[in-house]
Amino acid sequence: MNIKEITIENFRSYYGTNTMKFKDGLVLFLGDNGDGKTTFFEALEWLFDTSITNIDSRFISEKKIAELPEFESDTLRVSMTFEHDGEKIVEKSFSFSKEQNGEIKTDNFQFKGFYDDGVQRSPIQGGTLLDRCFEAAIRKYCLFKGEENLNVFNNPTALNYLIETFSNIRQFDPYYTGDDDKPGFTDFAEDQSNKAFEKAMKSDKQNSQRERELSSDLDRLRRKLDDTRKRLKNNRDNATTYSTKLEDLENSKEASTLLKGINERLKSLYDKKIKIEGYINEDYTIKLLDEMWILCGFSQIFREYQEKATAFSKEKRKQEDEDKKKKGKEEAYQEISQSLKDGIVPLSIYVPDEKTMQEMIEDEFCKVCGREAKQGTDAYNFMVDKLNELLKSQQPKKEKEEAPLFQNNFAKELEQKRISLENNQEELNNLTNTIRERIEFNKARKAEVKTMQDSIDAEEYVKKKLLAQNDNLTEEQLINAYQNISNWWEYRKDAEKQIVILEKEEKEIENELTDVQKKYDELAKDSVANTYCKIHAVLSKIQKSFKDAKEKNTQDFLSLLEEKANQYLEKLNIDGFYGIIRILKTDDGSAKIVLQDKNDRFIPKANQALETTMYMSVLFAISDLTTIKRDNDYPLIFDAPTSSFTEGKKVDDFYTVISDIKKQCIIFTKSFLIDDANGHKVVNYDKIKSLKGTVYRMEKQRPFDDKDLSTIQTVITPIK
Repeated sequence: MNIKEITIENFRSYYGTNTMKFKDGLVLFLGDNGDGKTTFFEALEWLFDTSITNIDSRFISEKKIAELPEFESDTLRVSMTFEHDGEKIVEKSFSFSKEQNGEIKTDNFQFKGFYDDGVQRSPIQGGTLLDRCFEAAIRKYCLFKGEENLNVFNNPTALNYLIETFSNIRQFDPYYTGDDDKPGFTDFAEDQSNKAFEKAMKSDKQNSQRERELSSDLDRLRRKLDDTRKRLKNNRDNATTYSTKLEDLENSKEASTLLKGINERLKSLYDKKIKIEGYINEDYTIKLLDEMWILCGFSQIFREYQEKATAFSKEKRKQEDEDKKKKGKEEAYQEISQSLKDGIVPLSIYVPDEKTMQEMIEDEFCKVCGREAKQGTDAYNFMVDKLNELLKSQQPKKEKEEAPLFQNNFAKELEQKRISLENNQEELNNLTNTIRERIEFNKARKAEVKTMQDSIDAEEYVKKKLLAQNDNLTEEQLINAYQNISNWWEYRKDAEKQIVILEKEEKEIENELTDVQKKYDELAKDSVANTYCKIHAVLSKIQKSFKDAKEKNTQDFLSLLEEKANQYLEKLNIDGFYGIIRILKTDDGSAKIVLQDKNDRFIPKANQALETTMYMSVLFAISDLTTIKRDNDYPLIFDAPTSSFTEGKKVDDFYTVISDIKKQCIIFTKSFLIDDANGHKVVNYDKIKSLKGTVYRMEKQRPFDDKDLSTIQTVITPIK
């Protein structure tokens, strides 16, 4: 299969109709960040997706939507013309229209295909034609977004698919599968012959006691072996799972860092927005009374209020003073009247004192006048009354409760309010300015909140795009990536420890089972079961032969894949260390790609550029195997596969080698772009003139508004 032409119409930044011609060999698309490289790649992904009817309004060009009149419609379309046993076309499209209030409606999804039958161009369903010429299983080994997705063996089913598709291993399936749920003929024959042998052994009366003992041991050991293998499989699965998680973590390092930065900025923006919103106070109705805004412009009314409040307060005080004088005169008169009612001025109540009075009462003798005062006489009673009067005078006097002249204190409240208003008179006179300043302040804060929200929306858009590009990990996984690493590391280490223990246990049980089986078989030599024993032994050997042959076929395929991958690895790395690629099959049936040196020592962490060429070498090798197996080649399409490469000789050598490979290889990259005097990215023509192949320049059409997506349009220009 060879791509000859691709047309993209109204797909995101590809406004209008954009058609690109393709040739064999290297096809380079050069563009800076945001120039449409990934969008082009995603347009191809959308075209190649035959699984669902995917109409998504987010695919539509914002510029086309902005220009589209209300109630008018247009088309989004991606088509590909390719050579595959004749020229063929696949085209995916849908219509869209702008409804009332700018709402976008999509319909009329179509996936069309056309092929040349030798007489005319005949129609066919697009998905059917694409799957027939470029089957889905092959497509996933042809499209790669970013360096982190170049390792095809990140998918645990990849190895099995490759082996089943490009080796002869399926020829063994009728005879041996290695799957207990789907046994082949040799599995079935071995199982049935064993049952027949054991049945014959049980019918032998001569060795029945010994047979029961050995049979019981065999059943026990088989159950124990089965349990051990299940636990071993679980631990191998766990080790693989956590290894994959750790690899995903490493691959998502950049995304995790970016997401962390976005979330920190979002938190800062939200905090600032909430703080600014807290400054906005538009409770104008409450302020009319609580902050006296209602008094704004009422100076004349306030002066009248001052005069009336002052006059009322003055009149109240005057009446209270007159009332006090009147009551004071009456009380003084009563006291004087009581004292002079008998015409005699009495001694003070404190003469004689309390002690002297008590002494005279006890002695029954008045020491003031020098006469006796026996108990019961008037003189004695006079002294007792005099003492009681003195003691009573020493007690706290009860205030005389009198009703106030004014029951309520409204005058005081009016006076306090007058004083308060007088103290704040300057502020009240400036209320007009205060009200205007508050309204302007609120407007300014609202404008700041809107700016903050615009920034939040922009960050959210970037966040959604980042998460969409890393759909193998959720946002929570990306955020918690580095928090999980220590736990995953410990879980994997524990699983690997258990694997070592269980493998040893498995071997010991297998040896014990072999010994018991041998004794069981020997027991049959002198019995009728001997013939069944020999038949079972032969069928077991046949089953093992098929098992070994299938495993050898798998290993031969991996060896061939390694050989071809290492040929590419050597080509892609010039004047530098590159090592040897090894593809190792893991216990769970998946595979992993590693680098070794010639002394079989693993290279634990290659630099990113070497790791990238390693994965790409395996992809080229897989592509070669598809050519051998299917008698047809397929293009390889990469989006930013060399983003970790430092600019210079490494990049130049890499693309020079790629351009010499006899394979259609489409790469989207920002390599070979340099800054001009104005800081704009331009093509370094000196670097690309030595490359073999086709080169396109893709860039945003100028001028554009960097805050308005509807002004963005990608323009593609052929330059080589």
